Parts: sequence; structure tokens; C-alpha cells
Amino acid sequence: MRRRVLAAILAVAALAIVLFGAPLAVVVGRLLDEGATLRIEREAVLASRTVPADFATSGDPVELPVSPEGVVFGLYDTTGALVAGSGPATADAVALRALGNEVSDAEVGETRVVAVPVAVDEKLVGAVRAEQSTATGDARTRRVLWGLAGLAVGVLAVAVAVGWVVASRLVRPVLRLRDAAVRLGDGDFAIDVPESGVAELDQAGTAMTVTAERLDDLIGRERRFTADVSHQLRTPLAGLRAGLETELAFPRSDPSQALEEALGDVDRLDQTVTDLLAFARTAHIGGSEFHPSDVLGAVQEGWRQPFARAGRPLRVAAARFVPPVRGSAAVLRHVLDVLVANALEHGEGAVTIDTQVNDETLTLQVTDEGPGFETSPFEPEADGPAGSRRLGLPLARRLVESMPGRITVARLGPHPQIDVVLQRADIARRPSGE
Repeated sequence: MRRRVLAAILAVAALAIVLFGAPLAVVVGRLLDEGATLRIEREAVLASRTVPADFATSGDPVELPVSPEGVVFGLYDTTGALVAGSGPATADAVALRALGNEVSDAEVGETRVVAVPVAVDEKLVGAVRAEQSTATGDARTRRVLWGLAGLAVGVLAVAVAVGWVVASRLVRPVLRLRDAAVRLGDGDFAIDVPESGVAELDQAGTAMTVTAERLDDLIGRERRFTADVSHQLRTPLAGLRAGLETELAFPRSDPSQALEEALGDVDRLDQTVTDLLAFARTAHIGGSEFHPSDVLGAVQEGWRQPFARAGRPLRVAAARFVPPVRGSAAVLRHVLDVLVANALEHGEGAVTIDTQVNDETLTLQVTDEGPGFETSPFEPEADGPAGSRRLGLPLARRLVESMPGRITVARLGPHPQIDVVLQRADIARRPSGE
């Protein structure tokens, strides 16, 4: 690309030199020719002033001046005869026009000829003819034209330097865009194309950076989706397996009940995958509103059998008034499923979901009677028993923050408590600054 840009700049410069330089050379050549003619004419006028008034009648020889520039003079009387100096014996066409009281000039062969009239008391008495070889003027013209050619070469050299700088300035950001595109294609989304000062290239770089960020976010959410689904499906699949094994070991009189329960579990599994996939492809879920009472009832009913098999109670102590909140009922259901499953598998005793309402938020408090957490469960998972209690909790945090809301650990130690804080939908937002 650099070579193409440089070639284009050189082509434009060369075309400009040709379009401007060729007419200039012609004009300069003509001006030099006219200048040479004027110099010879001036020499002839000076020579005519040395001619005596009675040269035609006195018979005295006339001495014409010697020019340092090689101009040769000839003096003609009114009859056209050569009286003094050098030139044709009889007046030629140029001298004849001068004898007609007219300054004339012409190129004869390789000489430039100028003739001027000689007058005394406003009476024409003769003519002075001056001639000079064109070699002198041609040499001067060649020097000037060579100077113009050198100037053209200098202009081309400057064009090369400027073209190289401009081409480098244009190519460098393009190469950075190319390298960024290659890195993006290789899966490296941490690209940042610096500004180049060229508006179009900067816009392309910004668009590529934004695209990389979006792809990074999308692929990151897809990867988290894979991990989240594997975790979220583990518990319901285990429950489905346990239900089928129990039915095989202790079959009931009506096997359709077991099949209906299994189909219900399969439907919940399918809904879980659908909801998590939608969340993985959506950065924010907030905007709508729902009543969490329905979600609390569904959680209590959905976990009734697993808690019954474990011989542990699940209590949902809803407040008398539970206001609508912003977000998604399906997302809140998954959050509570994660917290309840974690308490069932790693906690002890009764698991309680309580509600607390204030002016702007609704807080769902999930507690159990186990030993609690040694460190924050939302830190990166660790090995061992302390880390095993954190399975799925990062997913719960992401789900709550997407609604939007927040999830906090109100109590780490024995009888741990995790609070899910949601925004009430029935309270208008206060103006900023109040």
C-alpha cells in the first residue's frame, strides 16, 4: 500500500510539472529570444550614435564600435550600399526595412539580425545593421532550461519525501487495523487500536474495538452459560434420578403418577436451559416488573419433595405485604433455586426464606442452621469444604445484578444469611441530588 500511495503522489507531481513546466519552458524560451534581440537592438542604437552626420558626403571612413558580446555592425547609406563594417554588400531585407525608417529584426540562418535607421535632424541618412550568432543566445536558453529541469527534479525529490511521510502516516494505522483484525480472528478480544488522526481510520478502529468488546462479552457469557447449566442441571437431574429409582424400588399402583412427576421435572429442566440461555445472551434483564410472591410459592412447592426426602424443613415466611419488584420472575426463581440448593446440600437444619420491605427495596433473606462460610462465597472458588459451598453462587450474583439488584452476605458464620436486595417497582425514582 505504501508503494501505491507513493506512486500516486509521484504521478500527480509529475503531471503537475509537465502541465506547468512545458508551457513555462516555451514562454521562457521566447522571452530569452526577445531579450537577445533587444540586446542587439540596443547595441545597434548605440553604434548609430557614433555615425557622423555627413558620412555619406565627406568621404571620411566611419569607425563603428566593437561589441564585447560579438555583435558585428554594418553601415548602409540610403542607396543600400555597405559603407562601413561587415555585412552584405547591398542591403538585405532587414536593412531595407531600416532604410524605410523602421526598426526590424530577423533570424538568418544561425545569426540574429537587427537593423535600425540613422537619422540626422529628423532626416534619414542611412541604417546600421547588427548581427550576432544565435549560439550565444541558445547557450543562455539551454542554461535556463537546464535550471528549470533541475527545479523539476528537486520538486520530484520533495514529492518523494512528502509522499513517503504521507504514505507512512496512512499505512501505519492501516497496518494496526490489520493486526487488530488478525488478533480478533485468532480469538484475542483485548484489542485497542490507538488514534491515528485520520478520522475515517479512527472510526474504523473504534468500531473494531467496540466489536471486540461485544464479542468478548458474548463469548464470555456463553462460556459462563455452559458452566452455569452444568451446575444448575446437576441437582434437578439428581432429583429426577432419585424419583425414578424410588419408583422402581417401591412402585405405586398407578405408574402414571411417576411418569407425570418425571415429565414435570423434564419441563423444569427445559425451562432452566431456556432461561439461562436467554440470560447468557442478554446483558441486562431489568425493565419489567413482577410479584415475587408467586416466585416464593413456586420455590416452596418445587423444593418440597427434595427437602422431604432429606428430612429437613423449608420455610417461606413472606411478609403481609410483598410489593412488585423490577426484573424477571424466572431469573429470581433461578437465584433462589441456587441459594436453596446450596443450603440443602451444604447447610444444616431448617432453610428459611424471609422478606423485609422498606421504602425502596425488597430484601429476600435466605438462612440455614449450618456452620456458614469461612470467607465470602462470592470470591473465586477454592478447593476443599470451604470452596464447595460456593458452587453456583457466582451465577446467583450475576443473575441478581442483571435485574438489577444486589446480593450480599449478611452473616458468614453459623446460621449464615444471604440477602437478595431488589428494587421496588411501585416507587418512582427520586430525582438525582435529593
